[in-house]
Amino acid sequence: MESLEIVSGKALWGVICGTYILPSDEVVGEELQLATQHLRLGLCAYEKPSGSHYEDWAKSADIKPNEKEFVKKIFPLLNLTASQSWEILKLFLLNDFRGEASLSEILGNQRDEETFLALLWNFYLADRLHLLRCLRHIVANTANPNHPYQGLFRDFMHDVVDKDGTLGDSLVKQVMLCSRMVPPTVQTHGPHLPTHGPHNWLTHHLAELREALATLLVYYGSTTQLPSPDTFQRLLQLAQGAGLGGRAEIQDILRDSHRPLVEALDATHVLLLTLIINADSSTSNHSLCEASWIKRLDPIMTGLGARTPHHAPLLAWAVLQLRAMGDYSRACSKTYHKLAQRALHGKVFSYLETSLNNPTIEGDELLLRLASSVVYSLVCAAAGCLDLERMGCLPELNSLAKTCLAQDPPASLFWTEEDGATGLLLPPALEVFPYDLEPLLSLSTALALANPESCLKVIELLSELPNLTWVASEADFESISMRGTDCITKSTLQPLPSLIVPPRTEGKLLSNNPLLIVWQTPCNAWQALLVIMRQLDQEFSRGVVVPDPKILATVCSTTKLLTAIHSTIPEQLPAFVHFVDQSLALLRRLSQAMRPPSSLVAALLEFLASVAADEPERIWSELEGCPMLPYFVAPQPVAGAKRGKSDPFLGYRAGGLRALVCGEEAASGSYPILKSYTKLLTQAIKGGVGGGSVGGGIVFMSREVTGAIMCWCYKDYKERDSVLDECLTLLHHTLEASELNSYLRDLVVHQLVDKSSAGQTLLSVVVNGASFESALNQPTHSPVSTHARRLTRTAQMGLSILHRLVGEESSIGGLSQLLCAAPTPGIALGGGRQMKGSGSPPHLALTIALYVHQRLNPRLSYLALLTLTRFAQKLDVPLVACLGSEADGIRDALLRRLDSDTEDVGVKVALLRLLKASTTKQQGLTNAFLTPPEKLLDPLTSLLTNPSSNETGQKLTLAIVELVDALWSEKYTTATAYFKDKEEFWNALGHPLINEKPGEMSDAVAGHTLRILAHQLFASETEPRSSLKNVMDKFCDPMNGTICQWSKHIIKYLETDSSSDSNVRELLLPAWRDFLVVLVARAKTWLLTKQKVTLASDILNGLVYQLDGRVVDEKATNLLAQLYLALVKHCGKQLVETTDCFKSLSKLLLLMQEAVMETPIHCNFTILGAALRMVTLTEASYESQDEVIVLLDPVLALVQQHGRLAGSANPGVTSEAILNLATALLHQCLLRCHPDTAELHLNYSPVVPALLHATEIYMQSGKDDVVGELLRLIASLSRISHQSDDLSTNTLSSTLTLTIPPSKTNLLSEVVWGVVWGVIREGVRGVEGGVNIAAVHLSALCGSLAAPHRQPGLALATAALVTALAPHASLWIVTHAASYSQLTSAITRCIHLTTHLLCTPRVVQLELSGQESSSYNRNAISTPSDPSSSVISSSTTAVLNNMLQVLCTCLSAINTLGPDLTDLMCGPGIDVGAWTMFFHPSFRPVSAHDPTAQPSLASLTSVLDLFDSHASKESRGVSPCRSGAPEIGLDTRVLATCAEQALLILLTQSTLALMSPETAPRDALRVRHGLGDEMNSFFNRWLGRRPAVSPLPSSSGGTGLTSSSHIDLSYLRLAQQLVGRLSATK
Repeated sequence: MESLEIVSGKALWGVICGTYILPSDEVVGEELQLATQHLRLGLCAYEKPSGSHYEDWAKSADIKPNEKEFVKKIFPLLNLTASQSWEILKLFLLNDFRGEASLSEILGNQRDEETFLALLWNFYLADRLHLLRCLRHIVANTANPNHPYQGLFRDFMHDVVDKDGTLGDSLVKQVMLCSRMVPPTVQTHGPHLPTHGPHNWLTHHLAELREALATLLVYYGSTTQLPSPDTFQRLLQLAQGAGLGGRAEIQDILRDSHRPLVEALDATHVLLLTLIINADSSTSNHSLCEASWIKRLDPIMTGLGARTPHHAPLLAWAVLQLRAMGDYSRACSKTYHKLAQRALHGKVFSYLETSLNNPTIEGDELLLRLASSVVYSLVCAAAGCLDLERMGCLPELNSLAKTCLAQDPPASLFWTEEDGATGLLLPPALEVFPYDLEPLLSLSTALALANPESCLKVIELLSELPNLTWVASEADFESISMRGTDCITKSTLQPLPSLIVPPRTEGKLLSNNPLLIVWQTPCNAWQALLVIMRQLDQEFSRGVVVPDPKILATVCSTTKLLTAIHSTIPEQLPAFVHFVDQSLALLRRLSQAMRPPSSLVAALLEFLASVAADEPERIWSELEGCPMLPYFVAPQPVAGAKRGKSDPFLGYRAGGLRALVCGEEAASGSYPILKSYTKLLTQAIKGGVGGGSVGGGIVFMSREVTGAIMCWCYKDYKERDSVLDECLTLLHHTLEASELNSYLRDLVVHQLVDKSSAGQTLLSVVVNGASFESALNQPTHSPVSTHARRLTRTAQMGLSILHRLVGEESSIGGLSQLLCAAPTPGIALGGGRQMKGSGSPPHLALTIALYVHQRLNPRLSYLALLTLTRFAQKLDVPLVACLGSEADGIRDALLRRLDSDTEDVGVKVALLRLLKASTTKQQGLTNAFLTPPEKLLDPLTSLLTNPSSNETGQKLTLAIVELVDALWSEKYTTATAYFKDKEEFWNALGHPLINEKPGEMSDAVAGHTLRILAHQLFASETEPRSSLKNVMDKFCDPMNGTICQWSKHIIKYLETDSSSDSNVRELLLPAWRDFLVVLVARAKTWLLTKQKVTLASDILNGLVYQLDGRVVDEKATNLLAQLYLALVKHCGKQLVETTDCFKSLSKLLLLMQEAVMETPIHCNFTILGAALRMVTLTEASYESQDEVIVLLDPVLALVQQHGRLAGSANPGVTSEAILNLATALLHQCLLRCHPDTAELHLNYSPVVPALLHATEIYMQSGKDDVVGELLRLIASLSRISHQSDDLSTNTLSSTLTLTIPPSKTNLLSEVVWGVVWGVIREGVRGVEGGVNIAAVHLSALCGSLAAPHRQPGLALATAALVTALAPHASLWIVTHAASYSQLTSAITRCIHLTTHLLCTPRVVQLELSGQESSSYNRNAISTPSDPSSSVISSSTTAVLNNMLQVLCTCLSAINTLGPDLTDLMCGPGIDVGAWTMFFHPSFRPVSAHDPTAQPSLASLTSVLDLFDSHASKESRGVSPCRSGAPEIGLDTRVLATCAEQALLILLTQSTLALMSPETAPRDALRVRHGLGDEMNSFFNRWLGRRPAVSPLPSSSGGTGLTSSSHIDLSYLRLAQQLVGRLSATK
């Protein structure tokens, strides 16, 4: 035999079974192609060792020596060649062994080698069986349209496996091979044969024989292939004697536990032989009717009959030959009649019925249909040629036929034929109706279950029966005329209330005792049945304790028929509404009976449960409050009531159902009432029906039934399994129902987590379910396997319930006890092996984790992973610790399943979701899967590289990117570092983004992908790696990239107002925000200007749409606003250059103002921040007016709106932050607009009252920041506006003077500025307001001038106020003389102090930093302790320049307050005494810190010295400041202005001193000398020793202003001449 590839039947079965989550057709097709040769050969593919097979294999095998030695041990055990033994070992390690997949590690660490070999032996036996099972599954579903792979199987059968029609011969060869096998022994299989090896081998051997015969049965029954007579003979010979299961070679090891296997084998063998004989087929071309074959087969047939299984083929053979012979040969026919009688006397029909009810046939729907067809065909053929009635076989025939008729093919045949079984079954049943209803009702029930067509014919048949049979009473004799057996009615007879026999109706007497007559009149059976149900109702209403048994049985059969009809054709329910009403009435009537018949209660509940599937509200509304049913109403919470330890079940009653279920049914071991009632409750919960009866039923099931189920007795395992299934299904739907009362739900949850109640049952189901895999590996017909398969769904329900319990907040307390509780002792539900361990039970998480080894039922693994995911999210203990020593094995098993191409996608998705959930709270579990990282991350990359386009493939892709995103988000550096350099990963991750258009790719996948890219780009300190860079280059490519398309896709989705899918709003939009923010901030070169503009435009349009809609999407609007702000922040310069940028922004601001009630505050804040950023990016000059002018009106409206809303009762409408930003935005816009243009817009906006209102409100709440911005805007408006009553000086002073406290110097300075601009604008009319602010805050204003380095802002505003009021000094003095005198004195002292501070910047820096005490002496200014002081900081430099501004303004104020120099020197009749001498007429230095000393003229020369030290030509690059002060970078332009002002004041004040009569001659002389000495040196430095000329002064000389950093030379020459004259004149 040529070598072939051995495949695992178990693994193949998981791929092709067509249940749970389905692999794709491509995957299934590939697996079938790989297994083609093995499927063809089946068991014949396994080669026995011969010759030098081991040596040949060892030479070619590229494996380690210890592995070769291990193969040398196992090939005798498996009885296979070394090559195939090695393949089986690898399949075992890959698919079944719970541990590491490396054989070297196993050989090094395996302590118990015998246990390992025993597991390998069991795997090999089970895998052979699964291979046969796969082949039968393919053959059986070739023509099954309901199977998902039907087309794939059909093509595979026709084109590959059975291409030449040789599959049947191959199966026969396998049967013959198995029939020659002998049990293993130590001599044949080596010393490593397990102790249970022969027993286990026989179990699987019998299963293999049965599976091969079943495959032959399906193959011959579903195809046109027929076996040859020779093949039939060989198969027939196998049935001789004790049959295949009674061979002599296996008798020594045959045990009672094998009897079910032998029975299943015999039943399958018998059905196969009966099918091949095909007694009902045409005999003309039948190969078995040929004389030669009859001669050869007759001796074999006549030898049959020693065993009951022989009778079926014997009867089929006899019937076939009788049909073939007809009346031609009486002698031969007599022989075959004897053979038929032998079979009939051997109870052949009973045996066939038993065979159909065999679990292996009954549990396989397709096999049951085929077997029923075979048996029914035999029954029809036998009924056609044998007198079965005379032989007394009708009772057995009726029972068998009804079993067959419940299936589709026999039922269809029943309605099409007129003789055969139809002639034997239907006429007798019709003849006795309605006197005896059981024959017709049981037959109709079976036919109604078959298919919809048969069910409709049943309804039609019972609607009009041909006759009516009833007992004639003595009173009826007068109306009946009888002649022999013929009868005729003289008048109307009424046997039942709704059944009437009209006059002149003929009849026939059936029996004399009783007098039973068949009347030939049509009869509606449905009316009769309804009448009988009413009769029973009337009997109970009369108080009858024991009703008529016949009526009781009829009603039970009627409800069973109705149940069958409704289950087959639910659409027919309206036609039986009267039966539904009568059933409800009858059930309520039974509630009043002392001992209601349990059979009737069960039948009624079953029918009502079936109806409740369609109309639950109607059924339960009628049953509400029924005394038989439990009842409980959850108490309503009472406000203010104290919570005590009251009975939570107060008001609960169990009703009469408790006695029926916990009494009669528990004693009998059969629970039809409980199962039907549970189904009825389940339908109520699924239908959302509430009420006291439903609540009582839920409490009854969870409190009294579920906890006791494991302790009740049952007639068989099947009954217990069904009760468990129904009960857990109910609890599953109870926890799943969202409409259920929360109090009731909590009661159920408490019961389910109570280990002394329902929790113990739940725990037992879950714990035992973990061992189902070993039981499912057993032969399908063994009791252990059968129970395990039935309990698989129960285990699924248990896991589902546990999954939901973990998510319930009310279950956490009790669940902690259940996690470490032990299951019910001594009970193994599935018959599997129990977990070994110490005396303490394992943690429940470990038990659930063991479900991952379930390969034959992936649904269990899927639910287990979901439950573990909940554990990972809810439990506070590490899952790795709960798994203990099993952690590594479970991890490896899961990783193998993840990497398997044939694994269910649902299991992979559930595993990935578990890992994602563990990244946050179960870091230990995540790290275990990442050790080493390639075991997890390589499969993820592979799955991403080859994604599937179907729905399940998309789910898998989403789960992968979710996990990878979580790994990046939670900073698992092991994973991120591994992925960072993996080019395959980045290509696979970015492929959908690059190659698929938005809308074609899942939005959720795109969202997680963008988040991953954002994380990596953000974490990249340097330029990204080439692999990531290639992906980003393609994604951002200006020609072919899709980055801008995604922006349009998101905006388009948001504009459609779609709520069906939240992925865009909840995931994609936030991820898009993160990605773009990182992209524009960290990788600015990837996006071109055009792309940035496009993205910003799309986002801005999206914001406009959001605010323009009826309902504002808060989250989407906020995300878009944040994204727009980020783009403006990093790409604002490019955005500003676009033409329509500010227009769209203006529209957005206008909509924001209109939707103020709907737009969240943080959205408004972000949008205003973006707008402010956009405006500040423009040049702060009038040249930007054309760009920002469109924003002026909406911003004015916003400021006005939020100013008025200040202090609103609705805090969600506005905030100080929004008003602060809006005010700043308006301020910036005004700075860029020409005052005339701005005033046009301001005239139509009452913004000032709103600002004043907001200022007062926020000042009261201490919001200094927003108040400062408001006052700054008011000051700017005061500067711009020319004619406005709202901004008049009087208005501002009266409103703000008392609002702003003197301690808030920054705020006070803005108020002063507003008044300053008002005084300048209004002139005399504004003096009163200016003086008012000066008078009220006189102390604060003077204080700021006394410390200009600490309050430069207020000092500057104060100086400006004095300057503005100076032209109106006389009015000022009259209005408030104190403020005038004090402020002018403070201005003078401020000039002196500021000049000295500017000359000692280090002292200023020390004071500002708080390092110098305030009590330093005057020498601290002039004599620093360390001439090499530190460098002046930039902040100190800024303060110094502010002080310089203060100095300039103070000089300007003094200059304005003094006389004009020209008028003073040349004007006739000037009153010198009317002018104030602000400086003492001397050049003697005065202390800067003596508040009482009047500054002298030396203070003015100090200003000139300060200018000279910073701007002198001779001292460039050197800082000749006093006291060795360092270079401080003063503004020389302002400094020059100060020097000009100081020079002008010096001339003016000196002239006044010289002209004043109060000046003594000596003092005047000193002034002249001082002036000459001080000024000559200054002039010499700037003008040199050139001869003095008399040029005209420059235009700036008169005002003391200059735009240069030096004083105008013409001005200096003029000043030099004046000084010369003043110093020379006596």
